[in-house]
Amino acid sequence: MASGRRRITLHESEGIFARLGKLFRPSADAPGDEAMVTGVDFRLKKRASLRAVREFTEQIHSYQLQSRRCVHVQSRYRVPDARGLEQKVPEWIAERVRFGLVRSGGKYAYAKIMRVDIAWDDEGTELFLHLAERVEPGTRAFVAAYLGEEEVRATPEVPGLVGRGS
Repeated sequence: MASGRRRITLHESEGIFARLGKLFRPSADAPGDEAMVTGVDFRLKKRASLRAVREFTEQIHSYQLQSRRCVHVQSRYRVPDARGLEQKVPEWIAERVRFGLVRSGGKYAYAKIMRVDIAWDDEGTELFLHLAERVEPGTRAFVAAYLGEEEVRATPEVPGLVGRGS
């Protein structure tokens, strides 16, 4: 039985203490593990992450605003209980999930997600998306995921929504 919960911070708040903290932390621009390894093919890792995120979004059965800055998303997707995947899959989902807002004229934009609280068990996976901006009541919204430029299925069919090619 795979179960757990994590908080993943995607963007730091820009308060005075956050700015001071940046002075003492290592730079985010430092190369990661993948950038330091040469001659290694990471396509399998990318395919695994895309598959996990795609399955998560396809199994979403409800989402709702908890407050004007927090969205609760529920999916039937089960995080694999393999030790390495149980650590990485929540990160992949948090990094790729998007919360879209339909603006006037049928245009849409994605709200900036500051942090994601993710919990999973045998029943499925749930997210709490903490947004940087407030969502006005009555705004049409949708949950999607960034799956890469080659993957167009990330943007759902929303009635009245003008697509990229239109």
